[in-house]
Amino acid sequence: MKNKKLISLILLIGIIITIAVFYNNKNSTLENELSSEEAIDQVQDNVIVDEPPVRIMEGQVLGIKNEIREWLIEAESISIAEDRESTLFKNIKQMVIYKDEEPHLTISADEVLANMQTKDMELSGNVVISNQEGNSLKGQKIYWHSEEQSLSSDSEIELYVDDNYIIAGGIYSNMEMTEIELIGRATVTMKL
Repeated sequence: MKNKKLISLILLIGIIITIAVFYNNKNSTLENELSSEEAIDQVQDNVIVDEPPVRIMEGQVLGIKNEIREWLIEAESISIAEDRESTLFKNIKQMVIYKDEEPHLTISADEVLANMQTKDMELSGNVVISNQEGNSLKGQKIYWHSEEQSLSSDSEIELYVDDNYIIAGGIYSNMEMTEIELIGRATVTMKL
């Protein structure tokens, strides 16, 4: 009688272990079959934000327009507004604006307020924008206009372009800083 109970107990434990191993292997096989995009979509489908605004401590956001990356911002603090249209980035660690999928402008600023619909941005506090050619634009408040791919400011700026140093009351410029319209009084120091 004791042998039958012992054999039955061992058999039951063996069946339980077999079933556990089978389900564990089946779940890990399904996870391995998902592409990384499917896995991300699956995770995103399970994330529900019921109570905006949302605040994230340290993170990175990629701005995509027409399925092409336009900008990347890494910041110590990211706050998503209640309407989910605006996102405020504070203490920027890294910021890049892309052109043809390649980094084109490198930006540093204290804060960035981004419109997540239009991808326009207001950059503020010690803003420095540099391009691949070595040109740079500095100011306290500069705007990125996504549709036109241009920069503008209605406050004082400093511009270093083609070895020229310019101070002006404002600016409107294309992304490459080759078509520039200065606003207000301008002082230009040219290298001859």
